[in-house]
Formats: sequence, structure tokens, C-alpha cells
Amino acid sequence: MNLPHDTQRNFRLHESKSDNLGLWLDRFADPAIEGQKKLEFFKNLKPVLNSKPYISRSSQGLIDAFYRRSLAVANSLPHARTFTASPEWRMVVGLGQASILETAMTLDRVTGIPIIPASALKGLAASYALLCVLEKTKRDEEVEKIYQKYLKHELALEDLPPSCGDFLNIFGTQDQAGKVIFLDAVPTEAPTLEPDIMNCHYPDYYGGKTPNPTPYQSPNPVYFLTLGRESKFAFAIAGRDSSKSTAALVRLAEKWLKAGLQELGIGAKTAAGYGYLEVSES
Repeated sequence: MNLPHDTQRNFRLHESKSDNLGLWLDRFADPAIEGQKKLEFFKNLKPVLNSKPYISRSSQGLIDAFYRRSLAVANSLPHARTFTASPEWRMVVGLGQASILETAMTLDRVTGIPIIPASALKGLAASYALLCVLEKTKRDEEVEKIYQKYLKHELALEDLPPSCGDFLNIFGTQDQAGKVIFLDAVPTEAPTLEPDIMNCHYPDYYGGKTPNPTPYQSPNPVYFLTLGRESKFAFAIAGRDSSKSTAALVRLAEKWLKAGLQELGIGAKTAAGYGYLEVSES
């Protein structure tokens, strides 16, 4: 542990009582841990999210309070709409973030509770709208150029491609904020942590030690944490103002976000089946 000795001693005194997953993954973990030892570390995690039967009352209370606070923030905004969703299998958001354990997970900085950042949800909804509604692949090169023509009065609003105007009003442009606000998704109850593994079958090849991916190279297992099927999250979006037109944009953004969660997936390794969610109304 790369910390001052007195800090280490205090951590050792209190780590068995800690319910903060962020402390366990970023402070209590040994940076040199790897292989089977890392798997055992993940399996033996004691805080908030090990497995539901072992959740402490304080941890559950913190998650409940965190959820209620997030819901109150959403409901204080105009035209707020909420729904819940759970992974069809497993989900991991923030896998590639900097971490002493090589792999990571996006957590609330203060509480250590897993969240899905609003920026990721906004990006997912925009990606779904671009790919599946507008049938565009590059926002800057296609949608933005259309909007610039509108600003220069080279195109009238009714001349914009279907849903293009809605897209720009929801997500904004370089010159104007979008009219829809996306909030972080938070757990409605204690999520479930599930250790997982990915294997690099040709470590020497990818490390530049051999010119070819030969079959005799030993796989290099990398263990990481995921959120399991029982991890239920609450999602919320709202309007930036109370106008009727903004209310319609919020409903459309909600539709795009739900479809994105179901059809595109959120987080890492969606091509391998991670991150697809089953959506239900809150």
C-alpha cells in the first residue's frame, strides 16, 4: 500500500468496518495483487456490495438515503421522468479507468456506491438516436453541419431531416445547451458484485516479444468486478425549463435512452453481452 505508515495503520484499524467500496478498491487493496489472489480479494470483499445476504444495516441505509436523495433532486426539476432497469446478465461501467487493480468500476466519490454517470447515459441516448433514428454515424460531420445551415438561414426549421431538430434541442450544440438534463443512475437497493475474468491468450504477441500469436503462449487471466443481474438502478431525466415543448423533448429523450439501454447496452464489453438492461417503469 503506497501510503504513509501512520495512514496505513489507521486504515488497518478500520478497514474491517468499512462499507465504502471505493476505499476497498482504491486504498485497502494491495497494488501488487494479481491472478488468483486478486480473485480471492474480490470474492472476500466485505463492504456494501459483496452479496445481498451479508449487507450490513448501515450499508443498506446509506444506499436507501442515496437513492432517495437522487430521486428528490430529479423530482425538483421540470418534467422529471424516472424508470428502473436491471442488467439482463452483467454490467461494468468504467472498466478502463485508472486503478491500482488494473481494472475499475465507476463509483460515487463520497459513498463508494456504484453509479452510471449521466454523461454516459446522455452519450448512449445520443448514439441510439444517431444510429437508429437519424441513421447517421458522425455527429460533428453530419448533424452539426445541418444545424449550422439552419443557423445561417440556409435551411428552415421544417426543412431539417425528421427528428434532427429534436436531437439538437435535446442534446445541444457547441453554442447552446440541450433542453434535457440527464442525471446519474443510482441503485435502488444493494447491488450484487460478481467477479469475472478476461483472458489474453497471446501475451507475448501483444507485448511485442514474438512476431506472431503462436498457440504455445500461456493465457494471462485478468480478473475484474461486474454488477450482476439483481443490481437494480433508477434512471431520471428532466427538462431545463417548464415549457410544453420541453416536456415533449423529455419524453422523446426517455424513449431513446430506454431503447439504447436495451439495444446498444451501457458500459464496457457490450459486444460480449455485458451492459444490456431490462427496463421497467418505476
